Amino acid sequence: MEKYAQLIMLLTITWLGVYAVQICWQLWQQKKIAQQAQAELQRQRSESRREHQESIAVLIRCLSQKQVSVTEASIRISGLAKMLDLNEEERKQYQAFDDLAFATSHIPILGDWKRLSSKEQYKFTLQRETIESQFEERIQHAVIAVDQMLN
Repeated sequence: MEKYAQLIMLLTITWLGVYAVQICWQLWQQKKIAQQAQAELQRQRSESRREHQESIAVLIRCLSQKQVSVTEASIRISGLAKMLDLNEEERKQYQAFDDLAFATSHIPILGDWKRLSSKEQYKFTLQRETIESQFEERIQHAVIAVDQMLN
């Protein structure tokens, strides 16, 4: 009877050992999968950041060549910059774009702009140009700072 008890204890210990190894294997597999997912997410974020930075660089060039209005560029740059994971110092470089985008946020765009009468469009164009002139120096400094930061 004593040998049966020892055999049962040995089988129980062996079974528990096998079970523990199986659990450790599963945990190792889950950790490996989580690390791969984390690496893929990091890669996607890095790629997305690079694409947003390239878009900002294109907008900066277009703005420098006067191919796009200061307001439109500011709205787009401000939106793209918000998608970047910027530290506080980097964020300051984009503040002028944010401020101009906010200052002109009341001006209709796209379909809403097309529905305006010519008189209303003219009125908003004058407002936009006045606001842009108030931000001109800050935007010029921001263009230089962001361009240097991206290159």
